[in-house]
Amino acid sequence: MAMFEKKFCDFCGEKIGLLGNRKLEDGNMCKDCASHISPFLTDRRRTTVAEMKEHLAYREANKAKIQAFRPTETYGNTTKVYIDRSAGTFVVSRSSNYVSANADVIPLSEVSNVEINIDEDKDEIYMDVNGQKQSYNPRRYKYEYTFEIKIYVSDRWFSEIEFRLSDQKPESRFDELYHRLEAQAYEIKSALTGVAAYPQQGGFQQPGFAAGGFVQQQGFPQQQGFQQGYPQQQGFQQGYPQQGFQQGYPQQQGFQQGYPQQQGYPQQGFQQGYPQQQPGFQQQGFVQQTGFQQAGYQAQQPMQQGAPMIRCDKCGWTSMDLNNIPQFCPNCGDPINANDVVR
Repeated sequence: MAMFEKKFCDFCGEKIGLLGNRKLEDGNMCKDCASHISPFLTDRRRTTVAEMKEHLAYREANKAKIQAFRPTETYGNTTKVYIDRSAGTFVVSRSSNYVSANADVIPLSEVSNVEINIDEDKDEIYMDVNGQKQSYNPRRYKYEYTFEIKIYVSDRWFSEIEFRLSDQKPESRFDELYHRLEAQAYEIKSALTGVAAYPQQGGFQQPGFAAGGFVQQQGFPQQQGFQQGYPQQQGFQQGYPQQGFQQGYPQQQGFQQGYPQQQGYPQQGFQQGYPQQQPGFQQQGFVQQTGFQQAGYQAQQPMQQGAPMIRCDKCGWTSMDLNNIPQFCPNCGDPINANDVVR
């Protein structure tokens, strides 16, 4: 029968064993020859014999490049990214000896983007009631987080380089390991793209935002709160330095639209007939306490710095109501203890 016919490698000519065939689009390849393929080549089955011969020639030429590779920077954990700034190249390898592994030497100019994916694995925790599993109320969960990095390149032989940053899996977004791996991931992104990248707490990430507040990337200074393109002192502004909020005209404190506040109006607060909280900025449902808060995104920071509160060490949930301290966190179900009450 045809399925039991002997097959021979189209590259070395050796007979291929029963489980040793590595199928190509129009031919066969033994596992020994296939071991020389780049680990980033993912479409082997759609590669022709002629194309694979070109690829193996590229891999042979890469041996001289990896011998000459001199890394000036190293990033990562289990899988590492090595960068040779003088040559403008980089290497991604899990092997402790990337030279013997003949790791691909790739020009930095081929990098188009770096994507960071943090995968959350959530499993419910049950209690044993008379030998049967029963959910807690509220439900409790165990979490694990996996950090994956995908580098997009415009290379002849592959377009994506995807790898896991570390075999370690943090169990909380608030523990030291999570933040360390997150920092490593963004260091890799910044190093490969040449564009500053910052981690964001609480799962809300947007260009220009980093843990602890807004990060200005376009050359303008900023002190506190949120700003767009101009220096400011406190609160929110558009266009001119001041305290509070304004559009185009100077004022003392609070909020003003278009005209100086002098005749018949109070000198503090909101001038157009509406009350305003001071400090901060409040208008149309936007409330700013510390850092930046807008459009329903609430910064995971205490509402008042230094004020007593309850804070869950597991998920970061906070409450200012010290008269009603729950036994379990209403967000993740983790027990609330004395250490969770911050005074």
